[in-house]
Amino acid sequence: MIIKYEDLPDIRTSHKAKRIAYAGGVFDLIHTGHLELFKYLRSIGDVVVVGVSSDKRTKERKGSDRPIQSQEVRLEVVDALKYVDYALIIPDAPPSGDKRFRMEIPNALCPDVFVTTDPTWSDKTNEFNRLGIKLDIVRRFKDDISTTDIVNKVLGKLC
Repeated sequence: MIIKYEDLPDIRTSHKAKRIAYAGGVFDLIHTGHLELFKYLRSIGDVVVVGVSSDKRTKERKGSDRPIQSQEVRLEVVDALKYVDYALIIPDAPPSGDKRFRMEIPNALCPDVFVTTDPTWSDKTNEFNRLGIKLDIVRRFKDDISTTDIVNKVLGKLC
């Protein structure tokens, strides 16, 4: 089900006795690495919530030629996957660059487990502990595949 950021507290309220697992990402061209992440989320959570990076954030992180698909298309694809219960567009950070913004989704959703492949989240371990959220920093599920590699192969940049 596609939801808005404002709906996150209701997810926790509606599923008090359930284990909620959350992960976010670009999910530009869904590949087996993404599917392994979603399977993992389902294996550790009764309810799976996935955040999809906005077009603006994706351009900032991946470059001006990304995303390939709009945030609306990426959101619909993620939402259609059988492993995902709820999907939303991750709100953009305020122009002020407020460092507290990074914890907006964990604060609003209060998942049992927050899964990421980004080791920079480790600087928020104390905040996650204070909220009673397990921070699960995992390795990429498929090191040999990425959307960037797929794009480069299509463009003839890789063999």
